Amino acid sequence: MKRALAVFLSVLMFLTVIPVVGAASTPSFSDVPRSHWAYKEITEMAAKGIIKGYDNRTFRPNNEVTRAEFAKIMIAAADVDINKRYVDQTFKDVPRHHWAFLYVEYAKPYLTGYKSGSTYTYKPDQAAVREDIAVALVRLLGYDQKYKADLNQLKKFRDYDDISSALRPYIAIAIQTDLMKGYNGNFRPQDPITRAEAASLLYRAILDRDDDDEIKIVFPTPGQPKPQPEPERINISDSFSDSKLKNWDTDKATGNWEVASKQVTAESDDDDLDHYFLPLNWNESDKVKKYELSVDVNVVGSEGLGGLYFNGKDGKANVVFIQKDRVVLGKVNDVEEDDIDIITSSSYKLKSSNRLKVEVNENTVSIYLNDQYLFGQQYVKQEGTKLGLYLQEEATENAPRKTTYLDNFSFKETK
Repeated sequence: MKRALAVFLSVLMFLTVIPVVGAASTPSFSDVPRSHWAYKEITEMAAKGIIKGYDNRTFRPNNEVTRAEFAKIMIAAADVDINKRYVDQTFKDVPRHHWAFLYVEYAKPYLTGYKSGSTYTYKPDQAAVREDIAVALVRLLGYDQKYKADLNQLKKFRDYDDISSALRPYIAIAIQTDLMKGYNGNFRPQDPITRAEAASLLYRAILDRDDDDEIKIVFPTPGQPKPQPEPERINISDSFSDSKLKNWDTDKATGNWEVASKQVTAESDDDDLDHYFLPLNWNESDKVKKYELSVDVNVVGSEGLGGLYFNGKDGKANVVFIQKDRVVLGKVNDVEEDDIDIITSSSYKLKSSNRLKVEVNENTVSIYLNDQYLFGQQYVKQEGTKLGLYLQEEATENAPRKTTYLDNFSFKETK
């Protein structure tokens, strides 16, 4: 995360211009005098090499950032590797020939957009505004997963009604966590982002914070009423100590799944089968909208190629799997075709044991590796109720010398 944020800051500050070679001493910009409101933030971040000026020793603090440029920034922030495989067009005004098409499509987990009826637009040439960077910071830092938004925080601003309604939870979290502040009783959500304001916001977000501060708390006293138990939710786990796979619908599985050394793997004699699915037995009529799946992906000489699937219906499903240097969210449309429609991905170095977690919140999917937030994706429609374990044919084709095992599965309904 620190590396991604450093890249984010660097790209945000100079975008497509040629920077000055960094100097060892504190830099001085001719257009940022000591009296400038962001002098401290600009100079301290420049001194650390995070931001740089132009070749004429100016910083241009009032330059604005466009929404297309902002998409490119978020790709750097999330460390997303853009590949040239086919990507569906989401926004009517960002066609495939637009220079920022891939940046916009791959950066959707962090961006704001516009919807009119069934049409989505991005408005790439308009200036990115303060509410845009609020959403980006909150999602990049994973705060939307960590904190519950207190919308009452926003009512203290006189321009509360100017904040886009769909973005208010993110703005509230940005205020709660001191990522952003108001000015003279206003939040100014529609003000364009300038280089100076970006320096100030990112300074407070990254350099001037300490998330590990110790606080004093009050423990409940014996006389206090006990909290009432919450309604029972789905909670199914399997450590594969039972070789009979009682929790799983093996009759509807693709591939032959079996337990070995208290882990599960799969293989097949069918050369046409490229994807192995093992569906979980659960009450699919519940149609839960919010849940999390997790599993250990353990590799022995293989390149991973295993993980989880969800939204399964009619042989199709969304899959999340780990490979040698990436984690991929995609869709399998035919188990006998090796092609996968890649939705998004992020870099990750495969380990011998990898704890993969997928959180589904209606149409938003968040991916975690080893308890660390990795990336997220919006607009993943819940189409089916089948879910469970996933392996690619290549994951086990050299078994037992090289194979991928899955272990410690968990499926939990969440609030």
